[in-house]
Amino acid sequence: MDDVRKPDWDTIREEYEGRLFLPSVICQRHGISEMQLRYRRQTEGWLSSRSRVPKHGDIVVRMLKVLDSQVRQLEKAVDEPIDKQVKALSETVKTLDALIKQGATKPNVEPASRKDMTDMRAKLVKRLEQYNAR
Repeated sequence: MDDVRKPDWDTIREEYEGRLFLPSVICQRHGISEMQLRYRRQTEGWLSSRSRVPKHGDIVVRMLKVLDSQVRQLEKAVDEPIDKQVKALSETVKTLDALIKQGATKPNVEPASRKDMTDMRAKLVKRLEQYNAR
């Protein structure tokens, strides 16, 4: 009787996403076809072997762009209720603050982003005061 083992997909995923081996080598190591690997990668949303894993700084920059976009929407929304937008803006600021705190505990991370966050909050307060003064 053949001893047919099921593939260890967790290990396969780690090897694939970690770029430890070429996909063809992974298939040989685990006795799977490239179609099986491709199917599992697509259905489970694995990172592509060509994609770059985002760095902490990249995520902070993206969140700052989201925050800036929300502030611009808030400024344009003259006739809309402001409460919902302010709540969304507040959640974005909390997320950004959490990301910055995580980065501050890592080595070689400049604390300049904390100053940027303080400046951003001051600008938000000023803009909200201007909006409320209308």
